[in-house]
Amino acid sequence: MSYARQAVHPHQPRFAQGVTGLIALIALVSQLWPIILVALGLVLVALVAPRLSPVSWLFRRLAQPPGQLEPVAPVRFSQWLAVAFLAIATILFLVDFALAGWIVTGLVAAVALLSAISGYCVGCEVHRLLLARRSWAEDLREPLGLTGSGPWLAVLTAPGCARCAPTVERVKAAAKGREISVVNLAERPSASRAPVKSIPAVLAIGGDGSLRAARAGVINDSEIAEIVR
Repeated sequence: MSYARQAVHPHQPRFAQGVTGLIALIALVSQLWPIILVALGLVLVALVAPRLSPVSWLFRRLAQPPGQLEPVAPVRFSQWLAVAFLAIATILFLVDFALAGWIVTGLVAAVALLSAISGYCVGCEVHRLLLARRSWAEDLREPLGLTGSGPWLAVLTAPGCARCAPTVERVKAAAKGREISVVNLAERPSASRAPVKSIPAVLAIGGDGSLRAARAGVINDSEIAEIVR
């Protein structure tokens, strides 16, 4: 994952969470708390210098090209939560509150492994819920680069997204000549403020800039028709 990118492979967060959870679990089982520093260091490297992350490097060697992508902002939020909890656990061990430190370590292991196995990223969902509460009433015209009087149909895309171009064409066909705003996250990072779980995403924006409806990921023709209406 790179700060220059605004979307990531949907399986990359699960892979990284699996590594974090496994290291935390090893520390818990072995009762060797310094092992936690390895997990903390790997997450920090992924945040601060993602191109140097060994976890990201390994994932890129193993992963298949994605059909869709995931916005990077929820992933970063989840990583910062992991850093916070791992740092708290480390501090607890350093001040001889070992039991509390192991409880926090166990929590990190459980949440990270749950995310890796099920695909349900707790930190990502917290971020999206916070963003959704703000974005449904937020004026998205400037973040999406929309002009004119509206309302608007917008499609969020990103480089490397296999489903994005076909989705744009399907939306254009359903719109029957109505103008479609295609917003590339790489060119307009502010568009990540829209509360969607994956890319491509089709958005209906009201004349006041508020988000009226959204569909993301694998979008069928009936969902596209609903957004267009």
